[in-house]
Amino acid sequence: MKADSRVFMKLPSLQQLAAEAARVVRRFPFTLLCAVVLCGTGIYTNHLNYQQRQHLEWLFPLLSAAGLGLSGTLAVALTAERYYWRPALRWGALAAVLGLLAVWYAVAPTEPTSEWGARLALLLLGTHLTVAAGPYLSELRRQADTPGFWRYNETLFLRILTAGLYSGVLFAGCALALVAVENLFFVDIKPRVYADLFVVLGSVFNTWFFLAGVPHDFAALEQETSYPKGLKVFTQFVLLPLVVLYLGILYAYLGRILLLQALPQGWVSMLVLALAMAGIFALLLIHPIRHAAENTWIRTFGRWFYLALFPLLGLLAVAISTRIRAYGITEERYFVLVLAAWLFGIALYFLARRGQGIIWIPASLAVVALLAAGGPWGAFAVAQRSQLNQLREISMQYKLLKDGKLDGAGKRVPNLPKEARKRINSVFDFFADREDVEKLQPLFATKLVLPGSLQNKPRWLHTYHRTKQLHTISGLPEWNEYGADAIDNTHFSFTTEHLDAQPLGQGRCWLRTLDLSTYQRLKDVNQAEFTLREGTFQLVKTPQGQYLELRKQTDLNSWKPVLKMNMAAFCDSLIEYSGDSDFTSVPLTSAATYPAYSQ
Repeated sequence: MKADSRVFMKLPSLQQLAAEAARVVRRFPFTLLCAVVLCGTGIYTNHLNYQQRQHLEWLFPLLSAAGLGLSGTLAVALTAERYYWRPALRWGALAAVLGLLAVWYAVAPTEPTSEWGARLALLLLGTHLTVAAGPYLSELRRQADTPGFWRYNETLFLRILTAGLYSGVLFAGCALALVAVENLFFVDIKPRVYADLFVVLGSVFNTWFFLAGVPHDFAALEQETSYPKGLKVFTQFVLLPLVVLYLGILYAYLGRILLLQALPQGWVSMLVLALAMAGIFALLLIHPIRHAAENTWIRTFGRWFYLALFPLLGLLAVAISTRIRAYGITEERYFVLVLAAWLFGIALYFLARRGQGIIWIPASLAVVALLAAGGPWGAFAVAQRSQLNQLREISMQYKLLKDGKLDGAGKRVPNLPKEARKRINSVFDFFADREDVEKLQPLFATKLVLPGSLQNKPRWLHTYHRTKQLHTISGLPEWNEYGADAIDNTHFSFTTEHLDAQPLGQGRCWLRTLDLSTYQRLKDVNQAEFTLREGTFQLVKTPQGQYLELRKQTDLNSWKPVLKMNMAAFCDSLIEYSGDSDFTSVPLTSAATYPAYSQ
């Protein structure tokens, strides 16, 4: 009798799923708490309009703190597991992370500037890299790599991709199900329901699913296993050929620069950095199989790749130093310089160690990112000092200062060269965009303050006012790239207190946006929803666009019709008024009157 060789996959039961979910909660309680905070905040803001969200002073601090908490608490929890920290040490480290998050929440601005956005990105990069390197920091002292570190990060990387795939497919499937219910059963599903679904799956579900696959048996990771063949094929036949292609392009450009004796373009720096990162990433992917007899080419490629980086890093240094000499250091140029120095050090290290010690890549880059995020050595402090020195140098070169101040400099030096005006305008914009104009106060006698009337206004109004204030006090005209120096670039913006609906008196109301072109054959279309002193109202178009109906909210989910207009009769009145015409669009005078069609 022949045995049945079929293999059946056993699906997990609900009890198993519940037990696994509970295990994740016990293992990573604070990480999941951060995900829940992100989810709750996201759902809450989905149900607010734009004006209401603008008044939430805690929104950016809370969202950013929760985002940092995801990776920060995870790094501490995994490091504690790997090294068997005592409970007091583990909980003390987690409390320290929560304390740092509280400090961030307290100092973060209500509305992020470009500086705070970049600082958040650096901290997120640093904490994510800490998750990758933290549990294996002891590897820094080893002479040879162990399988555990690579397999640990391989598992995290694949789990991130899997969690993203599951979350995306679930969202697409559930969204299509909602669309089906909406169209088959005539249920009015608000757009915010889809947004809530996206938030739940993207925060809580995605995080929970990812954490369920995070390795917990670190000893098992040290065992030798087969290398994924698909990963080798992708790296060998897709990623590495692209690296070689870009190497060829950049070396051809380097040869052109040397032949023409010209300065390199600034954006070549980004190509060099992208090439270096792609090459290092490719070498990391195939690191476990570099010693196999059939893969000696990997060690050869790695050695020549790091050697090939040095001329390109020299090209990068020339390109970025040219920009710095002309315009000083900005955050972007700081990052390019720091990354170039880091790549130079990594190339030297791996040439000396013959490709060993890959943990130094995430560990050292995490330190660089965290240090660049703050302190007098950080990107933002260095950029501010450099731009301030640029302004001082230009002011002294063209004798713009009087008693050490720039007030009225435009009247004293009316014929300032265009290049100088352009550089001054760049410095003014730099500090205004970052809301750090007070750093320029030593160069001005007039107080650089923001009027109280603008304190609660959008940030772009702050930026515009501060830039205008600097040019007005200094008397230096704004730089216009089109050459129209004498044009007064003053702009005026008028807004109403109620952006959605503005009362006009005598029962009339002006709606800001109203699009009657939307058509539904079998259900109502909510054209507008607005709140006035008399209550909350909806303007609804009934199925097939027959009536336009005004409804008033009586309680949480009930609306009472208060006015209805027959659209067909109204259109007939327009045709009757306009008469025969060869045009499909007929202008109407303000004095036109039409019959009333209300019920």
